[in-house]
Amino acid sequence: MILILFASCKKAVTPPDLPFPELTIDFPCVNVKDCGAVGNGVTDDSKAFELAMDKADSLKWPVYIPIGVYKARILLSHNGLNLIGGQQPGAGLSAGSIILGKIDCNYKQNVIIQNLGIDSRGQLAPADDAALSSGTKDGTLFLGQQFKNISIIGDGYAGYKHGILCQAGTGIGIKNVIVSSFYHGIAIRSSDVTIDSVAVNYCGFTSIVIKSDRGKNILTQNVSVNNVTIKGDPRNPYNRGGEVLVVSYGDPQSQTKNVHIQNVVSNYGSEACVKVQQVQGTVNNVSIQNCFAQNQGDNSIRACYDVDGGSDITFTNCTADNSLGYGFRCTGTVRNVRVQHSIEKKSGVGAWTGSFTYLQLNGVEIIK
Repeated sequence: MILILFASCKKAVTPPDLPFPELTIDFPCVNVKDCGAVGNGVTDDSKAFELAMDKADSLKWPVYIPIGVYKARILLSHNGLNLIGGQQPGAGLSAGSIILGKIDCNYKQNVIIQNLGIDSRGQLAPADDAALSSGTKDGTLFLGQQFKNISIIGDGYAGYKHGILCQAGTGIGIKNVIVSSFYHGIAIRSSDVTIDSVAVNYCGFTSIVIKSDRGKNILTQNVSVNNVTIKGDPRNPYNRGGEVLVVSYGDPQSQTKNVHIQNVVSNYGSEACVKVQQVQGTVNNVSIQNCFAQNQGDNSIRACYDVDGGSDITFTNCTADNSLGYGFRCTGTVRNVRVQHSIEKKSGVGAWTGSFTYLQLNGVEIIK
């Protein structure tokens, strides 16, 4: 289990590069090696996974993936599948149960992917969106998918890929996950999603994006984000550590609403620690609590906590420490944006700017 659970965050936690403890198998399962998988990182094991999933579905057993590197493009073929690795790798994916390729949950319901790594470096085709995806069939289908104890690594900013993409569907849980080197670390275009205990390293644009768009993705709501550490490299704009972005985009009818973000720690992140942006459609009812950002921004035009449109947005117990730009900023068409019980220290441009309904920084009510 990833030890990044905390109630009050004051500094970023670096995920381990060593693998986590090996799983003890004391339950009936379908072993992919019994279905022909080699696990040497060279042989294509995709067919073995297909056979293992078919057998697991018939027996109602989980699929077990022992320690090894399995070159495979895995497309889930049945509802109710449970893929369990023998050992979650650390951030560098140096050892453990590793899929060299991708996993597409293919809009299957009640599936669990756990205790493994996904190495997508050099493995994703131009048409592939993500190393791990939930599926794209229907905007309202209940999926009941769980992704937990997983480490994922990609090709960085230039790959223009997602680590995890939840596109359409509802009912998804993401817990104890390390995502490194993607354009978007985790992208949520679904509803009723819980993200808990996640480390995001060196993602170029966003660490987590919660977005309504168009078509199947017109509504994104009821998303909870808790216990996230973000790490970036301020010297490299393509590995700068992405923000947590809440946005509506692409359609005048798009809605992003009921989003709760708490306990985010960002060190050397990019545009912002948390940004709310209403481009088209609406963003409303967003709460950001107990967040801590240090050395935020790659230039002085940024803001650590940034609102560009939207309504009913509240920051509580949030700290901006040594931001290159503003600590708190509010622009665009906004309504009822509040900052309370928050702290700003040593921002390069200023502590705050914009049209807040209420603003309380460093124990002082500035706007009321």
